[in-house]
Amino acid sequence: MEIPYKQIAAFLKGESSTSEKMKLEKWLEQSPRHRAIFYSLEKEWKFLKVSSTTKLPDKERIWTKIRKKIDLPATAALYTKHTVVKFTGIAASIALLLGISLSFLINRAEHQSVQFTAYAPLGEKTLLTLPDSSRVWLNSGSTLTYYAHPHQRLVSLQGEAFFDVKKNPRKLFIVQSGEISVQVHGTSFNVSAYESDNVISVSLEKGHVSLINQENGAVLTDLHPNQMAQVSKSDLKYRVVADNVETTKLWTKNILKVYNNDIYEVVKKLERWYGVNITLENVTSRPHYTFVVKTESMKEFLDLMNRMTPITYKIEGKEVIIRLK
Repeated sequence: MEIPYKQIAAFLKGESSTSEKMKLEKWLEQSPRHRAIFYSLEKEWKFLKVSSTTKLPDKERIWTKIRKKIDLPATAALYTKHTVVKFTGIAASIALLLGISLSFLINRAEHQSVQFTAYAPLGEKTLLTLPDSSRVWLNSGSTLTYYAHPHQRLVSLQGEAFFDVKKNPRKLFIVQSGEISVQVHGTSFNVSAYESDNVISVSLEKGHVSLINQENGAVLTDLHPNQMAQVSKSDLKYRVVADNVETTKLWTKNILKVYNNDIYEVVKKLERWYGVNITLENVTSRPHYTFVVKTESMKEFLDLMNRMTPITYKIEGKEVIIRLK
């Protein structure tokens, strides 16, 4: 995949021409993976806050040299053939964008952190093994960024992931998502924090986690096994409820379980599960659904849905139209 580094660099520096902006926008619209890569580079830009130079380097040459100088994480294990995991160093990404001197980049990498970003495309899932031997299952349309800091293990998440964290009392494991952080003490848990959702949900299977307000460091709540915290993104108000995590994490076994969700929530889950865009028509009420999807195709599922609520549907590639009768 060709990444438009020049257009991204110009945009981040505020120097984009109209044609460059149009090219970048077109590239972003082509794939959710493109947007995930852009957001990752934008985060790195804000994180480092380094000065740019005018000359764009040979990205392949610099990347090869940096890989020889710094230790990168172990390769991820993938269980879908189309899933793509993109490994980068923070320094390498900024090099590709700005053309900073190689010696500065290597020194910066050695004293700060090495990062990789993993992305599970819509309709796919990814299993990662992190450098500390922790394992992460990434759900469809999710992005995970890992920072190998000397004193802590820090990841940021957009989407949904199930974590099985290797215990290490000397290096805290922290998951940042939206305005909250999940501080982990050697445990397994599920985090659901898709950008389109209004709530961040954290479900604890075993161990102990604390939910932290990133802005002021205040502890929102602690979780015990088989509890779920649901935190509002707008005001960080939360509630803790009982949860069967074995059910919550069924998606890691390629099983989608929906319990009493309205049709709009169902559509969001189906779009992620099948990697499609769904348009709803003639929705005069908000019917609720409970069902399980295992190996059913999109067509097979819609035939099943038609038995629950009378519908008609049309499937054209990745575009699906559902019309309620």
